[in-house]
Amino acid sequence: MRHRFTVIEGGALSTDAVVEVVAEETPVAWRVDLRRAASIGAGEIAAWRALLARAGVADPVRADPDYLLSAAQHQAGGRDLIFALAWAVGNGPDRLGAVIPLAMPHTLFGHGRIVVWQPYGSALAPTFAPGSVEPVRAALVTALQAIRPRATLELDTPVAPAIPEAEPASRLRTVTARGTIPAHSLVGVRPVHAPEFAHVEPARIERVRDPNQVRDAVEAFLLLDAEASSAPIIGDPSEAAMVRVVTRLFARRNQVTVTLTRRADKVVAATITLGAGASALVWRQADAAPERLERSA
Repeated sequence: MRHRFTVIEGGALSTDAVVEVVAEETPVAWRVDLRRAASIGAGEIAAWRALLARAGVADPVRADPDYLLSAAQHQAGGRDLIFALAWAVGNGPDRLGAVIPLAMPHTLFGHGRIVVWQPYGSALAPTFAPGSVEPVRAALVTALQAIRPRATLELDTPVAPAIPEAEPASRLRTVTARGTIPAHSLVGVRPVHAPEFAHVEPARIERVRDPNQVRDAVEAFLLLDAEASSAPIIGDPSEAAMVRVVTRLFARRNQVTVTLTRRADKVVAATITLGAGASALVWRQADAAPERLERSA
């Protein structure tokens, strides 16, 4: 076994730390590149997306580099995050076999554990090419031991809680049929065709996909969220930056749709959807409060 690695004095991780692990008994070796989000280039991103297609990941939107790298730069929460890129080498062109986001232990407060990092609100697992988990794990352990010899690596990711099965129909409570509600009991109920609703304009839905128009649509979403939400996105600079950056990057690939619902020229509902087709993800939503809807009418 032959090892080559780069270490900065004091144990700090370099931006482009590289560890090469070559198994002499096999024709294919694994090279592990440790990269910070800002140092991952276009070629690595292209290889990353090709890996996502080969691996058939369940959540291709949040596993996409445009999403993960943006989250690592804007929502790290003070953690030291790196991306381990494992390449199969020695048998033709280098081929990316795994992408593993990692949270490193603090250099001043003990060595601790190196764990898989997941963006807030997701249970995203590392991406491995089929059949590569064990050799990549061995190469990654060797790479990390070279820079953090006393740290421990934990690659297990939390499992999303199972959705409870529906209760059998036989155990459901029987609902008794009710008679017609007397007219004098209908307090405060007004039919939609009542005269006071005659002037209300119907809602108009606008779906923005053009990359040149997505930015303004996102700002309209943020403005509505600031007015309607109890915890506005705009109040958290890191989250606001995340929304703006992710939508801009996805728009370049025509992978974002901002849906605006307008009434009387005012936005009363907005949704940001990332991705397209069956893998599309409704990412952010905002709705005006009922009293605001009445005022806008």
